[in-house]
Amino acid sequence: MIRIALIEDNTEYRSVLSKILQRSKEITVIRELADCTDMIPYFEVDLPDLVIMDIDLPGISGIEGVWLLRQKWPEMKVLMLTVFEEENKIFGAIKAGANGYLLKKDSPDRILDAILRLLNGEAIMNGIIASKVMEYFKQLADAEPKLEEYHLTEKEKEILDKLIQGLGYKQIASDCGIARETLNTHMKSIYRKLNVHSRAEVAARFGAHISK
Repeated sequence: MIRIALIEDNTEYRSVLSKILQRSKEITVIRELADCTDMIPYFEVDLPDLVIMDIDLPGISGIEGVWLLRQKWPEMKVLMLTVFEEENKIFGAIKAGANGYLLKKDSPDRILDAILRLLNGEAIMNGIIASKVMEYFKQLADAEPKLEEYHLTEKEKEILDKLIQGLGYKQIASDCGIARETLNTHMKSIYRKLNVHSRAEVAARFGAHISK
């Protein structure tokens, strides 16, 4: 069973979304919050597999909320679900560590599919958002160091290549002949060398598979 927490200040939308998600036999919504204020103590008691979060929240913004979750639980999956299509919101969420970015106008089926894909290790974006992200990093490409200048080890290059192919973490570990814990160590090193904070940012900057 996939355990999900919702952080959304619009009570009506939060209620509708919760009902939609729980139509799936694979999903249970364990927590519904209107803001990020108490999420850490709640999650310490009952940890979700994935958090669906809006950006425009009272008090602590969704972008800051993602950052706080990343400091506490680096492996937690976070899906931004918002109305915002502005570049600063998109890149702020990705740099904070969001694994996916969908719009509230996306269909319920799209959201349900995104949840499963995120938990399988993919980076998920709405098609419009993906196009903006790819265009942004395309413009920066000439100014950035080439990949070989990041001094990745051969194993790190192998892992990065498989990330670019869109493979899930379990498959990457198997293909590379390493344990999941060892993969996590390599991933942290890759993120540090590339100066990225999430798989979604790797996808955006280095042309990885993004689900359309």
